Amino acid sequence: MRYSEFLKAVQERKVSSVVTFLGEETFLKDRAIETVLNRFLDAESRSFNYRSFLGEEIKDTSFLDEANTVPMFGDHKVMYIKQASGLERSMSRIKDYLERYLDQPSSSTLLIFDVNKWEGSAKLKGALSKKTTLVEFNPLSEKEIPSWVNGHLRGLNFQIDPAAVQSLTERLGTDLQRLSAELEKLMLFLQSERKITLEDVENAVGYTATASVWEWSEALLDQNTEKAVHLLHDLLEKGEQPVYCIALLAKQYEKMILAKELVLQRIPQATIAQKINKPVYFLQKYLTQLARFRMTDLIKAIRVLSFADRALKSGQAKESTILELMTIQLCNLKEPAPATFDVPLMS
Repeated sequence: MRYSEFLKAVQERKVSSVVTFLGEETFLKDRAIETVLNRFLDAESRSFNYRSFLGEEIKDTSFLDEANTVPMFGDHKVMYIKQASGLERSMSRIKDYLERYLDQPSSSTLLIFDVNKWEGSAKLKGALSKKTTLVEFNPLSEKEIPSWVNGHLRGLNFQIDPAAVQSLTERLGTDLQRLSAELEKLMLFLQSERKITLEDVENAVGYTATASVWEWSEALLDQNTEKAVHLLHDLLEKGEQPVYCIALLAKQYEKMILAKELVLQRIPQATIAQKINKPVYFLQKYLTQLARFRMTDLIKAIRVLSFADRALKSGQAKESTILELMTIQLCNLKEPAPATFDVPLMS
């Protein structure tokens, strides 16, 4: 089964009880599992009825016992076995039980095995390839990228010029994770224009680098100070403009404030995704990150960014020093200390 066929089956709730994701395209796998969760589980029951495991950590059949249990506060349960090739080490202990389960799986549980390659997984392949629905996740070719980009943006009510797609591919290759991040960055800047041009790509998208502004912002949202500072140094070494970095973060925190308000108003997730130009299949992770922050924390972040922008433009200190202090503060938004840049950085 192809990826697009699987998504259609999910929307129609006509998915087999046991599925194997086969291939190395992790971005599409992440999108597929998020689509499954959004379709089969509601927000209230997700914490009870979604479990993920690493294949190498499974030593016995207890995960199959869990698959056979009745869902709590809902009609369905989803279990996701990541890096399922690791099960090969335990097949001598679980093979018989696994095959019995595959013959008669629980109708209320969607059990998904994630396998990159069958190499070294002969016993596992024998069980899964015959008794589960295989969904292929192969990396897209360069010829397939334009169709994917256009479809991705169409769902967000955006358009893109063909020349802009070609330029994106030349700069970023076929890495869907990086392509998605850069498209979201472009959408943040354009917003009301709703169309990405070649000029937009040339002005905002660099060629593949060791770190991206998006990875840096993710580390900030995760409150991971060490990673965020490391990525900041990479960004500065590759020549990323400090003012641009601050502008992008400011737009992102403004979007978070809007999303927080919508969540507090109990607005449906589909509407939230549309309001903040966020793909629905990424929304749950985003809302999980957002839940860590109070509204006062997000307002504090905007204040920190404002002070940092003022410090950069007035030359109060080295650009790298200002951005590093800003990064540390954004990774500690819940701390009561005042923002650094409301006082001079140099005497």
